[in-house]
Amino acid sequence: MSKKTRKEFFDYNDYHDRGMAYKWDTAFAIGELQEGIKKSSKESKRDLERLPQQDINYIEYCLERSIKHNKILEVQLNSLDQLGRTRESIWGNFRGFMDLDVLLIGDQYIDYGDIRHIKIHDFRKWSADSEEVNTSPFEDKYAVTTISDQEKIDAAFSEYFTDNEWIE
Repeated sequence: MSKKTRKEFFDYNDYHDRGMAYKWDTAFAIGELQEGIKKSSKESKRDLERLPQQDINYIEYCLERSIKHNKILEVQLNSLDQLGRTRESIWGNFRGFMDLDVLLIGDQYIDYGDIRHIKIHDFRKWSADSEEVNTSPFEDKYAVTTISDQEKIDAAFSEYFTDNEWIE
């Protein structure tokens, strides 16, 4: 059976160890400092492209598609951050208007007039072929309604609602 002896450390030169308590305290502080430096340098290097201002009709079209077909939007705002840079895009579904000019996208309230650029994202299954991507019946191209199309719509609308027949 071996006899347990007390361990003793003798200094053999002028170096004196700080001890574990000091090492852990400074290591934690240095780790936080490095994390903060990385985060701030990433933020300072951020330079997003300012996309062109879109037509209000297209913005309304995208909002309608999002709420009807549960599409995810990416919205770039006209407002800039405190350093005069373009803000990060807001992602989410259009969930409706909260006021006359305030809408809810995801969980963020946005002023309707502050929308600069809007994009619909259509996430598909990873195994879908590129030819099959455009087979959705909702993937029609945005087209501005012409006057002749509007006249046809108005005529069909008035014919449908002015036939004086009651359905019971």
